[in-house]
Amino acid sequence: MKKKNHYSTTDRAAINRRRLRIIGFACGCACLIGLSSLFMLPLSSILEYPVSVVVTDRDGVSLASSLSSREEWCFPVPLDEMGKWTAQVAISLEDKRFYLHPGIDPLAVLRALFVNHAKGKITSGASTITSQVIRLSIPRKRTVANKAREFSQALLLEGFLSKKEILELYLNLAPFGGNIRGIESASLAYFNKQAKYLSLGESVLLISLIRSPSQLRPDRYPQRAQDARNRN
Repeated sequence: MKKKNHYSTTDRAAINRRRLRIIGFACGCACLIGLSSLFMLPLSSILEYPVSVVVTDRDGVSLASSLSSREEWCFPVPLDEMGKWTAQVAISLEDKRFYLHPGIDPLAVLRALFVNHAKGKITSGASTITSQVIRLSIPRKRTVANKAREFSQALLLEGFLSKKEILELYLNLAPFGGNIRGIESASLAYFNKQAKYLSLGESVLLISLIRSPSQLRPDRYPQRAQDARNRN
């Protein structure tokens, strides 16, 4: 006859407590793994992006250039070489409180929640320039979970880079239609001059393209591009 195990009420309670501790520990580990994934910041993916190869003479004059590994024209330049107006226009049109928030704009988030709820669909994402740097560097599907990850990484990025460095990254990574990436490439393609020579109107037109680069390309849709500039 098989001997049965008999446990007192006290023994069963102790066993249940141990099981709960094990389950709690496992859940805690899972949460930590999830949070580390959420808040991990792949700096190399942000700082080391594909750029065009440029051949110059001994005086620094460009002789030839080629597409980047992404088949794009991308000529990154320092923020100080983007012209008098570009940075100011970018902040004014894309992120008015750029210098005030820590990577996420709480007021923009609240406004987006209110607007999206009122319209019954997502029409506003409350993106900041910092979160757009994350999105441009690490493409992901547009989901709520990925938006949360984008925001958390934007907060971390602000701890590693200065506002000037983040703005410079944004303007060098932003798309301007077709395979044109970055303000310098856009200025050369659409105005045949370096970004440092852009006028206020030209800067407004180019920054206006960022929200819908394929639909506002001035070489294909000059009237749309002009209308977008005038609205801003």
